[in-house]
Amino acid sequence: MKLTIYRKLMIGFGIVIFLMVVATAYVLRELDKVTRTSRTALTIDVQAIDLEKEMRTLLYEEERFADRYFMARDTVYRNVFLERNRQFVRNVDSLTGMLSDQREREILDQASQTHDWHFSSVLAADPSPAAVNQRADAVDNVRKSLDSLLASRQRAVDASVESLDRTSERSVEVALIIAIATLLAAIGAALTITRTITRPIGTLVAGTKVIAGGSFTRIRIPSHDEIADLARAFNSMSASLDELNRFRAEMMQHISHEIRMPLQSILSAHYLLTKKTEDPVTDAQVKLLDGIRENVQKIADFSNQFLDLSKVEAGMMQYNPAPVDISTIVKPIVDDSALVAARKEISLSFVGANVPPVLVDPDRSAEIFGNLIGNALKYTQNGGKIDVSVGPCASGVRVVVRDTGPGIPKEDLPKIFKKFYRTSTAVKGGHRGTGIGLAFVKALVEGQGGRVYVESTVGVGSTFTVEFPASARK
Repeated sequence: MKLTIYRKLMIGFGIVIFLMVVATAYVLRELDKVTRTSRTALTIDVQAIDLEKEMRTLLYEEERFADRYFMARDTVYRNVFLERNRQFVRNVDSLTGMLSDQREREILDQASQTHDWHFSSVLAADPSPAAVNQRADAVDNVRKSLDSLLASRQRAVDASVESLDRTSERSVEVALIIAIATLLAAIGAALTITRTITRPIGTLVAGTKVIAGGSFTRIRIPSHDEIADLARAFNSMSASLDELNRFRAEMMQHISHEIRMPLQSILSAHYLLTKKTEDPVTDAQVKLLDGIRENVQKIADFSNQFLDLSKVEAGMMQYNPAPVDISTIVKPIVDDSALVAARKEISLSFVGANVPPVLVDPDRSAEIFGNLIGNALKYTQNGGKIDVSVGPCASGVRVVVRDTGPGIPKEDLPKIFKKFYRTSTAVKGGHRGTGIGLAFVKALVEGQGGRVYVESTVGVGSTFTVEFPASARK
């Protein structure tokens, strides 16, 4: 018979329930008499102790709000003080009815009189040092009286418990032995059953994290239950993903190679036409050649970026992290973009603050912010505004790129970082793009332990935020 998780749980719960029922039945039968006897004897004492503790709390709050009232002269504190005083007086009346010892009643009466004097003194609002000291002494006296009552009542409880202990000692000893034995047996059964379930689950969780990190290794589960079936399904999925990932990486390398070869030929032809031709090159020819070179460069950039994105997704991207001031990466990009901004009459500003160093790859980080600032320049209309800022945040450092472009529709925001996705505003505005820039940004940011997110309003603009944790290095 296959011992499934369901059967393991049922057997374990059955053993625990049976042991607990037997032990509980005996304990309840043996302690029932003790409970009935002690309930009447201890109820009043316990209630009195609770009242005395509550009165200590009320006294503390009275003193605290009285001090605040003297400092701020705010009627709110005065009203709270009055309410705590009324509660204290009600507790004094209740406690008086519970005390049968004459000495305790005298102590309570003295505490009540001192408390009444303190109340009157607070209402008199005398700010002199002598009055302040007298009020403090009064509070201390009331507190000492309450401490004395509490100690007396506690001694009474101890005496009652000692008396009850003499009559219930044997029952308690037997009940304790049974309870300990039952508890140990239940813990042993629970640990054994839980271990047989949690250990393979932990192995499965660790294996899935390894798979998620890009290493498609086989998960080995020693059990023979549903978790083992799940592990086999994961292994099958992992093998398929590994094969697919290898195929995709090979395909991307092949595509990149096939694109680079003709690009090199075109670039070589461009060089020969511009540098090696015997006849003069006309201005029109130069313009056409520059257009060829510009488009070739775009294709080359796309090829490199697409290949890098594939490396990130395959877990093959190599980073060279170093603790750097992120402003030293962002500021040069802003300066380089100033010329393009000036052509479009866009106001481009940079604000940097003192921030802790972050552990990132400077080159890859420059690609991140180059993409974000480039997108802002592309989509911001002539005469618009782009603000770039660097500042601290809860996790470390935050870089914000805010523009006054067309904005992103709400329904497009969840998809903005997906590969090849272009927003409806970009398509309608006639802006060209490959649809991998923001996907590449997200991959590089998260690959270095950061996060990126966007907020946008159509017709107002967009705000892209990148956050990196502060470096632990000094």
